[in-house]
Order: sequence, then C-alpha cells, then structure tokens
Amino acid sequence: MAQPGELAFVFCIEGTAIEAQALLLAESIRRFAGLYAASRIVAVNPRPHIPIARATERRLAELGVRYVCASLNRTGSAYLPINRIVAGAWAEAHLEEHYIVMLDSDMLFVAPPAFARAGAGVRPVDAKGATSAGSYDGLDAYWAAMCGIAGIELSALPFLTTTIDRLRVRASYNAGFCIVRRSLGILTETHRVFEVSRLHDLRPLRNRTDSVYASTGWVGAEASEWWGSSQAALSAAIHARACDVRVYDGAYNVPLNLVERDADGSLRWPHVEPVLFHYHWLTAPEHRGELFRRLERFRVADRVLSWLRDYLDTEAKAA
Repeated sequence: MAQPGELAFVFCIEGTAIEAQALLLAESIRRFAGLYAASRIVAVNPRPHIPIARATERRLAELGVRYVCASLNRTGSAYLPINRIVAGAWAEAHLEEHYIVMLDSDMLFVAPPAFARAGAGVRPVDAKGATSAGSYDGLDAYWAAMCGIAGIELSALPFLTTTIDRLRVRASYNAGFCIVRRSLGILTETHRVFEVSRLHDLRPLRNRTDSVYASTGWVGAEASEWWGSSQAALSAAIHARACDVRVYDGAYNVPLNLVERDADGSLRWPHVEPVLFHYHWLTAPEHRGELFRRLERFRVADRVLSWLRDYLDTEAKAA
C-alpha cells in the first residue's frame, strides 16, 4: 500500500461553482482520509482570469493546501474537463511524490482509502456514453484513433463492465478518479493524446443534439460533443504507459446521483463500505435533502453526516 508521503491529491479549483466543491473535498481529505489525511493536497486553478475568493485562499492555506494559479488552459474551449487534463500534466512535471491522486472537485471522502502501489488505479465509467462496445460499435473508429495517437493497438484496451448500466465496453476509466505512478508520465501523455485529438477535431459525439448536465449545470452543445474524450485520452495513455492497472472496487468513486434502489429496496451497488463519493450536483441547496437520503442509504457514519450538515449549513449562511 502506498504510504502517506508517497502521494499527493490534486484537483481543480476556480471562481465558479467548483470553488465550494473543491474546498469541501479538501476538508473531507483532512478529516476522513485516515492514513492519508496529512498527505500533500494541491488545488490548481488553470484559468487565472476566473479567480477564487480571498477567503477561499485563506481557508486553503489553513488546511495546508497548496494553491496553484497558472495559465494552463488557454484553449478557450467550452469542454471544461480540459482543466483537469492540464492540471494533471502540471502535477507530473512539478510535484515530487511517487503517486498522484487526480480527483474531480465534486467528490467527498467519508472513510479512509487504501491506495495500491500500481502503475495506475482506476474505476470504470458509469455508463457507456462515448465508449465503444466493440468492433460493431460506431464509436470503435474513434477509440482506434485515440489508441493510435497513444501508439497502441485498440486491442490493448481490455473489456470491462460499466458501473451503472452494466454494459461490456472497451476499457474507459472515470477520469475524475485515478491514481498514477508519476514516473510513468501517464497524465502528461493524457494531455498529449487529448491535444492531438483536439487538433484533429476528433469529437466522439459529433452532432449530438442533447446537452450534458454536469455538476455545475448544462454544459452546452460544444462541450457535449466532446463529452467522454478526456476519459478516452486517459484510458489510452494508461494502457500505453502502465503494465499494472488496478481496478478499484465499488467503495471508490460512487456516483451518488445515479445509484438507485431495486424493487426490494436494496441499493443497486456492491455491498461495500463507501470511501469516496462522486456527488455531482447533490450539494446544491435544492438537492441537499436528496443528498442526505442517499448518503443514509449507504449507511455513512453519523459523525460524517453530522459534520457535512453543519458544514453545508455554515456555507449557506455565509453565502
């Protein structure tokens, strides 16, 4: 198992809705990440023209979080997962820890994680989306192109099962949760693969008519056409650079907005003690009742629920 001093947590922050999300994530790491609670945390703002509040900077400093504000995303693209891609490449180039834990900002630790010493640690995507189910799938050509950019054959991607719709697809990993061995350069390669695909305008969902609803709201037509491309770039980079890929179980990256109950009342999710939730928009004031109902179904510890209620109530009053 990776030791605390061997890894760093990295995620994005900027003066949008993710500002509060990122601060909550940092707080949850310091409180509930157990052995890793004292590990380095780095919050990266890759678009300095969208600054965070001074109060947020002060709170990050109090939590011992390094705040990095650098012009890393100059694309002007509406596809904001680019922020995470450039932040990951920056982290590989500038941090010293052996492992980097890349996280989406809308995540919450509720119990101590255990991170393996592997080339990469991942979770499958929740739904098929922009992923290919095989040679008969219209998206297979896109995935072949992405693998070609990474210098591997499409067959290098193993098949796996999506977490929610339970479909067999070529390996596509949720880019909002991954652990990489820094020396392998996986995140740097992810950036390169994505940028080449962007140069060639390889949109996986070209001419998509509906808009994706993400943690910060509707992303719009342009971003929706690119949706899933960051995960394709990451998946191709992982299998180009890593021989040992650890697929974590259902305790990690639980898509709290998607997990439902069966007719008998049981959760459609493995019977595991949750560690890390991906809550998406559920901390928004109008959804908080549902947030706590879902957390209670997972039997999250009372001390965690109590802290989270107080935290969100205080945040609401401050706003």
